[in-house]
Amino acid sequence: MKEYEKLLFEDTKRKETQKALTEIKLGLFEQKEEETFDFSLYTKMTYGKKFKGLYDLYQNNETLELVMVCPLIENNKGDYNERKDLTPYAYDCIYIEYLDEEGYALVKQAAVHEKSIFIDVLYYASISLYFIYLALTLGLSIYFLVVQSLENVLILCGALWGPLALFTALLPILCIQYRKFKAQ
Repeated sequence: MKEYEKLLFEDTKRKETQKALTEIKLGLFEQKEEETFDFSLYTKMTYGKKFKGLYDLYQNNETLELVMVCPLIENNKGDYNERKDLTPYAYDCIYIEYLDEEGYALVKQAAVHEKSIFIDVLYYASISLYFIYLALTLGLSIYFLVVQSLENVLILCGALWGPLALFTALLPILCIQYRKFKAQ
């Protein structure tokens, strides 16, 4: 292969590995134990570390199906004293569902919005806490203004007004980012 072809292949391996890991996290796979596995029909696509330190990623040359394969060898657990001379008695295969780029993007986007309840709760909690903090700061400032002099109010409540100014500046950024997230 030419140098640019090697670079393109490495980038394809990186993308396919990331896609496979994402699909596994989303549960789009079927795990089987196979007695034999024909490696001649597959291209090794592992990029970086093996999945769980044991599984290599392979792509079917004809169907482009992705498969994570772990050879099952007695007493081998991927550690430093693993025996390479033993042949596997079976292969643990994770067959990942084939999705084209458009389907993968839709599933990935749906998964983000499916798990967005945490983001919604965090957003509304931060807005509520901002207004509670604003009310407490104003209440304490008015109380100290009535009870004590203006100089003492600035000294006592100055530490409360600094974070309030910061939170006020960050609030519009938070609202804009939340609207962008919801618009996706």
